[in-house]
Amino acid sequence: MRLRRHLKLRTQWWLIVIVTSLLVMLMTMDRTMERFDNGIYDHLLQLVPSPSSDAILLVEIDDDSVGRIGRWPWNRATHAALIDRLNAAGAKAIGYDVLFTEPTDAANDDALAGAMARAMAGGAPVFLPVLPGASSENDATTILPIESLRKAAAGIGAATIAPDADGVVRAAPRSDEGPDGARLLMRVMAQSLAGGGHVSSQAGLIPFGGGTGRWPEVSAAAVLAGEVPAELLKGKIVLVGVTASGLGSRYATPAGGVMSGLEIQAYLLQGLRGGTMMTQADLSACLIAGLLPLWMLMMGLGPFRRMPALTCLALCSALVLGLSLCALILLRIWLPPSAALAGLVLAYPVWGWRQLAATERFMRTQLERLQEQPMLVPQRNVVHTERGVAYTIALLNAAITRNREMRHFVADRLDQLPDATIVADLNGDILLANVAARKLFASPDGGLEEKTGAVSILSRCRLIGSGDPVRFPPSAEEPLACEVQLDQGRFFLLGMAGQTSAEGTRVGWVIRFVDISDAKTAQKQRDDVVQLLTHDMRSPQASILAVLETAPADRIAARESGVIRHYAERTLQLADGFVQLARAENLEYALEEVDLGDMLMDAIDDLWPQSKAKSIGIVTHADERLLVTVERSLLTRVLVNVIGNAIKYSAEGTTITCSLSCQPRGDGAYWAVCAIEDQGPGIEPGLRQAIFERFRRGPVGLGPRINGAGLGLSFAHTVMTRHHGLIECQSEPGRGTAFLLKLPLHRGNPASTDCTP
Repeated sequence: MRLRRHLKLRTQWWLIVIVTSLLVMLMTMDRTMERFDNGIYDHLLQLVPSPSSDAILLVEIDDDSVGRIGRWPWNRATHAALIDRLNAAGAKAIGYDVLFTEPTDAANDDALAGAMARAMAGGAPVFLPVLPGASSENDATTILPIESLRKAAAGIGAATIAPDADGVVRAAPRSDEGPDGARLLMRVMAQSLAGGGHVSSQAGLIPFGGGTGRWPEVSAAAVLAGEVPAELLKGKIVLVGVTASGLGSRYATPAGGVMSGLEIQAYLLQGLRGGTMMTQADLSACLIAGLLPLWMLMMGLGPFRRMPALTCLALCSALVLGLSLCALILLRIWLPPSAALAGLVLAYPVWGWRQLAATERFMRTQLERLQEQPMLVPQRNVVHTERGVAYTIALLNAAITRNREMRHFVADRLDQLPDATIVADLNGDILLANVAARKLFASPDGGLEEKTGAVSILSRCRLIGSGDPVRFPPSAEEPLACEVQLDQGRFFLLGMAGQTSAEGTRVGWVIRFVDISDAKTAQKQRDDVVQLLTHDMRSPQASILAVLETAPADRIAARESGVIRHYAERTLQLADGFVQLARAENLEYALEEVDLGDMLMDAIDDLWPQSKAKSIGIVTHADERLLVTVERSLLTRVLVNVIGNAIKYSAEGTTITCSLSCQPRGDGAYWAVCAIEDQGPGIEPGLRQAIFERFRRGPVGLGPRINGAGLGLSFAHTVMTRHHGLIECQSEPGRGTAFLLKLPLHRGNPASTDCTP
């Protein structure tokens, strides 16, 4: 199900990529976003350095000129005088943005033609505009200047200004190579001033920048009146045009504000001369610039997500705008960014919507599965009256409540534990601690500090023996259970259990402290008693026996000496039996794999003097090897005790039979059985289990009187129990006694395959 959901989301990702890519391509090719592109272009253009130059001078026929010289249009003799003034001042070229398409007084026309001729001869060629006429699909009519002026002009061309659909002038009109009248006037001037060099005829974006006031300006009336110094005009490219109110056209530009047509022509001329015209990127570049950020965004949001989605969107948007700005400033190429931005703005919410929808479906499915599981804490079920997001929110609220109640339940159960218990995460931060733990590791103010971690607590625990602090977390080689000592001599059994998630991953630790201070005290007291028996009591009794052996016969009467010897030996037997029993109960067994028959023969050899003294024969039946894993010395002692009892309670001249065999167990394993059978007086049924208790002995009335401490069979029972074995007594009064010693047979023992009941 999870794989199917993943594949479905991946299919939606591919679908979004393909659809948005097609939309970006469509918007790029049909320029759907042109108005947005123009707005972005206008703002970015403010960052482009201004292309202004001192080589161009504007001579404006402004309101002052009209007021001083007279109403417009002026006499052409006035224009001739203006050209003569400019020529005399040493102007480099003169571009006239005034139409002379109709003849006037012949003398005035000839005067203007003569002034233009003189300017040409003086090195200040004059360029005149044409009037584009009505055009159709089949022809276009262009109105040229009158013939005399056309012949005197260095070049003619259209001074047309073509605003965009929003009324803002951004680009130069397209002009095709052909007759002079079909070319732009500023392109004609730029090519002429370049000495015949090539100037591109392709339409381009005018390199506006910095708003108005970028060009030196003088009034035409001031030039005619001789008020303008010749140094200001010398070597300048002079553009003459009408800027007076109501006469000159004014246009909105992306540089901000409104400009006269003459200023726009100056920007165009400077761009053509300096090669700074901006070109529109071709379709292939626009498609790449539009699709690449989109694909980067989708890769960042999808398969290779490494950062937040909003950050990825911001970076891709910044990349689009930065690419457009860098291309505009460095390459003078305009890459329209709106189609790319539209693709980003469209893909981001759509993909986010699909992700949220998939997440909502997954959460609803998982929450419904959680709701169906049995709860430890009773809780009200979610009523299925709503669907969609409201239903998912209700399920989520129920899951949060369930989790809160479960945490409360766990905390309560944890507080009921008598032992100090702590739940910590992998870093050692304490997540839960019960009341016993808070009391044990209380801070000075009476509670477990929130910043106290498992590392700090375990550093206070010292391992018994080495005194080293307990490390957290424990390594694989270290035991998860050990004895530690805290402050003031308190001893604890420390256990650490790894806490795993449902997937089997370790997520934390459960640490438990079991107080064993009382057990340690009891152990110390037991060790003191054993020390007392092994040394402090045995030494005086041994000394008594030594005195009896070495004392002269006339010093102690024989009868009293025998009584003293009897009680001393009895005391030694009691001490030895008690020590052996304590050793069997508390000793850490060193287990090894041995043959049960070998230990049986060792025990028989140890008891040979006693059996020889009573002429008792010991017969063994051991046809197969029975391998058992035991503590050899203790189990040999058990065999010695059992066979020794058989010798003690058997009459002289009888026989003791020792046999080895294997028997199947109920769990499929096998017992190694050692049966020791004597011909003694037997034991009454009521005493068959009691004889394994401390200081309990068999009945004296059924056989000879035997001295003993009553600890031998208790020792045997303890050792067999600690070896996970059994000792059983089978007896009837007057017919002897049989003891069965059963030990788990080693799995690799060859005899285990041949055992029969």
